[in-house]
Amino acid sequence: MLEDANKLLGNAAEMQRKLKELTASTRSEDGFVVTTVDARGRLVQLDLDPRIYRAPNAGALGALIVETYQRAVEIVDVEMRKIIKRYLPEEFDMDKFAAIDFDKYASGRSAKTTGRGSR
Repeated sequence: MLEDANKLLGNAAEMQRKLKELTASTRSEDGFVVTTVDARGRLVQLDLDPRIYRAPNAGALGALIVETYQRAVEIVDVEMRKIIKRYLPEEFDMDKFAAIDFDKYASGRSAKTTGRGSR
């Protein structure tokens, strides 16, 4: 057990570095939109092909950007899980851990800490 903990701590810096460097890019089906996200799903780059302006349609462009972005987030999530899984003990169930609703716990802690609960 202690050996596993030491291994995990020893590899933590390497795992953090890999996660920090992790990005995913996706191209729309028509090739006009490319989105790049980081490991946290933040949009870090958006490239629009100039040909997209030949038939201006703001609604369609917005939907295309969102769709392309969402696919990039899905890809980066899978890659992030692969990286993390390499550093965890084999018996650790990553899917079970990922299913925890952390927002529920965070919002409960926030309300207690700030004294602003729902009334």
